[in-house]
Amino acid sequence: MSIDRITSLSSQSYKPHSLLPQGDKVGILRSDDRHYGKTNEAKSPDEVAGTFADALKKAFEQVNDQQVEADELTQKIVFDPNSVELHDVMIAAEKARISLTFAKTMSDGFVRAYRELTTLR
Repeated sequence: MSIDRITSLSSQSYKPHSLLPQGDKVGILRSDDRHYGKTNEAKSPDEVAGTFADALKKAFEQVNDQQVEADELTQKIVFDPNSVELHDVMIAAEKARISLTFAKTMSDGFVRAYRELTTLR
């Protein structure tokens, strides 16, 4: 039996499944578009983050929006109690309180860090 005949027999008789590992080749099954394989263009750091001042401004605007929403719901429940549920008012008020407390804590931390940086010796 010649070697050519043996190699032709072995290549015809066994074909491994495409998802089984074969040395350094492993098949990956994509079941969602967000999985590995989709490439996005890299963005510059300035596009992604913007400036620190913009991020702070956006965060404080969100805190303000939550405060305004809580106030509007509170006024609604006082003047037209059937138009809004009490639990919605309470949830909005707590979200506003928590976000305001967090914003105050963060701004105090920024001020403290700024003072420490300016008083370095």
